[in-house]
Amino acid sequence: MQSVRSGRRVDFVRWYVMLALVAVAIYPQRGFAARKVVTDADKGGDVQMKVGDVLEVRLNSNPSTGYMWYVHPKSTTLLRLNGQTQTEATEPGVGRPIVQVFTFEAKRRGDGILLLRYVRSWEKPALGEEQFNLHVVIE
Repeated sequence: MQSVRSGRRVDFVRWYVMLALVAVAIYPQRGFAARKVVTDADKGGDVQMKVGDVLEVRLNSNPSTGYMWYVHPKSTTLLRLNGQTQTEATEPGVGRPIVQVFTFEAKRRGDGILLLRYVRSWEKPALGEEQFNLHVVIE
């Protein structure tokens, strides 16, 4: 009786391992998502991603002047903003620059423009406002 029971257990473990391998083969982007990092130098460029990949946008900013980066309302909906952080100023005092970090996840296939603008939140948008744009292609 012991050998039949242990044989069933081995069959169950084999079945479970096969199922796990099939799941990884079908959904590889979930387990192996890439992380792309772009900076001010990539403005106007292109980035290629796969669904599930993470895009990290790192832009210089100076919030003590009131200016900060914001995602433009007309920015692509292919990316979902997962979070926003910022680095600490290297030296104390007013006027010290920081880096704003935006983290996006690629939600679906397509191509679009990620658009951020550098403005004071209390001022109306102006024609000459500084912008960061990036052509995003998601496979």
